[in-house]
Amino acid sequence: MQAIFILLVFQLMGELAVHYLHLPLSGGIMGMVLLFAFLLIYGRVPESLAFFTPKFLQHLALYLLPVSAGVITLWPLLQKEGLLIISVMVISTLIPLVLCAWCLDKWLSKQGKF
Repeated sequence: MQAIFILLVFQLMGELAVHYLHLPLSGGIMGMVLLFAFLLIYGRVPESLAFFTPKFLQHLALYLLPVSAGVITLWPLLQKEGLLIISVMVISTLIPLVLCAWCLDKWLSKQGKF
């Protein structure tokens, strides 16, 4: 229960930060950035969060159901602009993935673990 509270608090903090600072991000993304900063400063993952997150991730597909419904209702738009949307999605996925892999490689090499 404590882990859910932690995640909800960071979600709320992200939503508030985006709203009051007029940031061009979603509240969920800002909440994840704040959670990441907290974990870096704290130095470890709280035990309740480490226990809860694998169970949470097992059911991640359920969170994609609204996206599936959106695809069905917006099918005419996807037929018209689908290639452009897919291109943007692929590029916006690859850039953070490569950047995170590069950062992790640098971090691990500094710690002598890789």
